Amino acid sequence: MKPYPIGELSPYVHIIVRWCSKEQFVYDREPNETWTLFIPESGEFRYEIGSHRGTATFGDLVLCPPDVLMEREVIHPLTFLAVYFDWYAEGGRKIESEHELTPHAVGKCALQDTQRLFSSNEYLKKVIKQKDPASVYRRNFLLQDLWQLYAWETRSAAQDKIRQPIDTLMRQAESLLRESSASPVNMKSISGELGLSAVQFTRRFKAAYGVTPSDYVTSLRLSRARTLLAETKLTLEQIALQCGYENGLYLSRIFSRKMNVSPSQYRKAHFV
Repeated sequence: MKPYPIGELSPYVHIIVRWCSKEQFVYDREPNETWTLFIPESGEFRYEIGSHRGTATFGDLVLCPPDVLMEREVIHPLTFLAVYFDWYAEGGRKIESEHELTPHAVGKCALQDTQRLFSSNEYLKKVIKQKDPASVYRRNFLLQDLWQLYAWETRSAAQDKIRQPIDTLMRQAESLLRESSASPVNMKSISGELGLSAVQFTRRFKAAYGVTPSDYVTSLRLSRARTLLAETKLTLEQIALQCGYENGLYLSRIFSRKMNVSPSQYRKAHFV
């Protein structure tokens, strides 16, 4: 049977549950009768779904098919949404197997557009307990929108991979940026270490990863900042220093511009 494009399927959400700062799951393994989607807001957990295994944090979706055992373990205190839903193809055919999906989605689905994910997650939280027809429609729409985003990003990445050969030097660059992101990053020094000019470095890195080196470092830092805001009582100044920023004011400015919400608002919504 030919797989169905994931972005064209219609989800029907049965229930959404939000868990805050969990240090462990109530059940470390569990099958469900419906599709199950975990959407982490902060923290990190380890999962195993059949042959699919790994770790997930904010920016990831973790999907488990119906009647398939999901094993999971909290690594860092976890705040997340658990969405239980059914999937239907055109004509009302119920989708029950991962083999009926394209692109592959069971296990971890990493999203690049974390701003859109954050926004959709906030809207989903507003309709968790609402049962009126309009809220039911919004839940289904928001979930379908996330899958359309994943399908689009996956297709774009596949096309880019065909056009662009693997750049091993940029893999080295990505590792250097990740290792140094918690402290002030000197792009000129890194480009020199790679034997490239700053312009060459920026051009090649964007061709390989779709973002500039500076934007990539910012995404790593903001991911760390979100975790610290949600899981600790550190001041903004302290968080800024742990994320490679010189002060809290600058972190607040970057965070608000990229996330469309201030650090204090984010902490209020996620900290327990």
